[in-house]
Amino acid sequence: MFTSAPAFRTVLSAILPVAILAIPARSFGDEQVKDLRQASIEELMNIEITSASRKEQRSADVAAAVFVITQEDIRRSGLTTIPDVLRLAPGVDVAQINANKWAVSVRGFNGLYANKLLLLIDGRSVYNRLFSGVLWDAEDLLLDDIDRIEVIRGPGAAMWGANAANGVINIVTKAAADTQGGLVRIEAGRAGAQGAVRYGGTLGSAKARVFVQWDRQNQSLFAPGIGAGDDADTLTTGFRSDWSGTSDTVMLEGGLTAGRTHALWLNGNRATAGQEPIVPTASTSWGGHVLDRWTHTRPNGASLQIQSFFDIADRWEPIGDYHRRAVDIDTQYHTAVGERQDLVAGADFRFINEGLNGKQGHLLTPADDSSSLLTGFLQDEISLLAHRLVVTIGSQMQWDSFAGAGVQPTARAMWTLHPHQRLWAAVSRALRTPALSDRFIRVEMPATVNADGLPVLVTLLGNPAAKTENFHDAEVGYRVEIGSKAAVDVTGFVGRYADLQSQEPSPPVVAFNPTPQVLVTAQFGNLLAANTRGLEVAGHWTPLPAWRLDGSCSTFDLTPHPSSASLDPDAPHEDGSAPRTQWQLRSTVSASSRATLSAGLLHAGSLRQFEIPAYTRVDINAEWRFSRQLSLMAIGQNLFDAAHPEFSGMTSLLVATQVPRSGSLRLTWTF
Repeated sequence: MFTSAPAFRTVLSAILPVAILAIPARSFGDEQVKDLRQASIEELMNIEITSASRKEQRSADVAAAVFVITQEDIRRSGLTTIPDVLRLAPGVDVAQINANKWAVSVRGFNGLYANKLLLLIDGRSVYNRLFSGVLWDAEDLLLDDIDRIEVIRGPGAAMWGANAANGVINIVTKAAADTQGGLVRIEAGRAGAQGAVRYGGTLGSAKARVFVQWDRQNQSLFAPGIGAGDDADTLTTGFRSDWSGTSDTVMLEGGLTAGRTHALWLNGNRATAGQEPIVPTASTSWGGHVLDRWTHTRPNGASLQIQSFFDIADRWEPIGDYHRRAVDIDTQYHTAVGERQDLVAGADFRFINEGLNGKQGHLLTPADDSSSLLTGFLQDEISLLAHRLVVTIGSQMQWDSFAGAGVQPTARAMWTLHPHQRLWAAVSRALRTPALSDRFIRVEMPATVNADGLPVLVTLLGNPAAKTENFHDAEVGYRVEIGSKAAVDVTGFVGRYADLQSQEPSPPVVAFNPTPQVLVTAQFGNLLAANTRGLEVAGHWTPLPAWRLDGSCSTFDLTPHPSSASLDPDAPHEDGSAPRTQWQLRSTVSASSRATLSAGLLHAGSLRQFEIPAYTRVDINAEWRFSRQLSLMAIGQNLFDAAHPEFSGMTSLLVATQVPRSGSLRLTWTF
């Protein structure tokens, strides 16, 4: 499909500067100019978000590191998965392990089992107690239905509770009224294929939509030209309905997802001689949810919201059969107190039944566990100095049947230096409560051979006395709008982690039954502390009405401090599994009312701990609109590399692969 690598690189080297920097030399159609102005600097600064403070407020007025990925950003990027879309935000660590497994985190501590980032979809917590994280391959959303993705970097625990230690990502879908009519989208290429159908209409006095989407991920590569056999298929269907009255709104939505993947799990069955290194058995999964939300608004602006959801998931993996059943009821009240104070308060109750029937050397004891979580939160926003200074004080109090009680406070201040300049600062405390695997897991690692030729069998054990991890964070930020064409957002942060998880080995033991072998046991401990610091810069510039540039750069540094009692050999070298630097530049040019050219240049630094080299990713997309209803997009991704690795599989017992160069065509029809 592509020319030889040297020739291809030469052609791209000539095209890329034009795609990113060239000023269009022809007139622009009114239709596309209007589309680009929908995401102008003023519009971007005025986008209202809800995830930072559980209330609607302008993103520019939030005393936190906020970035919003809009629907236009998603569409122009040509990306097809949620993890890939999250690459558009500064400070988010995204790495593809293989064709169907991802590592996603914010400000470090990344991996398949990343446990310090909270994902919300329309306010529904996507979370499991097995490892306190997200199974990203199960979140197969219809990207066309996403209104925006709110990315909060830094602690969000004062509003959302434990495990929102490093950030909160809230995916907000469109109201049913905004998706009336039909949509058909078909895409195919080197990376895979995707087909989606959606229809929205009127259901009595309510608006509603239904959709179905099929997604095929083709195999990645062990090396250029060598397929990994890690393909995946996913089928998702869902619905949403919205009803609005004089002072009440009701939303009901749900979905079902089924999938089949070849995840490349390492074979850990020690009882089988001459075994294949990779388990050939495919993984299957299915899951679903139903969410309802009622909001009542009083004439004085005060509002009461009650939301509940039921979540179910089952996975049949070579390493074990996983199940989850969760019920959540959340209520919050928002009101103004006088002219200077704004209060948000609420409570949440969640019940989770979850378990893993282990295989291939994985064992969870007990295999099934039920837990409940009760939280309450209060936030008071106080306006001072004629509303130029806004101070926010809040905290969440929680009681967890699994981890006990905890308090997670925050204090924030926003100072408006000028209508177009803002300075903010925040200090916060957040917790990461132990997961089931932290306490009750037993993992028998695949056997290795030492220098003497003896088999070495390593067993990793959970710790029933595992502690809650503590995080204290301080941030400062500056936002400035430069006229109506540019804006810059800068954030600096420092943090201190205590009681981080470590792996404490016991002295090796030589056993002679049935054959000579070396036995090593390691158990989870909490004998690691760490300091972090970093700087994040994001900017937007529209030099012409139909030309937009977006760029960002982030740095991250972690300094580990193992306890003197720790024997973990890797603890002194911990780097957070995140690159020290990341940067990107994206450009969108509308050459006419029908044609749009988008280009992206992304660089991720090396992962020193895993010996993964730095890489630079180049994406170029061209869209042609035949009419208002029909468009065709040509998408090229990872164009400068035949293939490159992004992460390691050693911490997850997966085989990591390389992300290949790919191209595809996307046809979209709306009616």
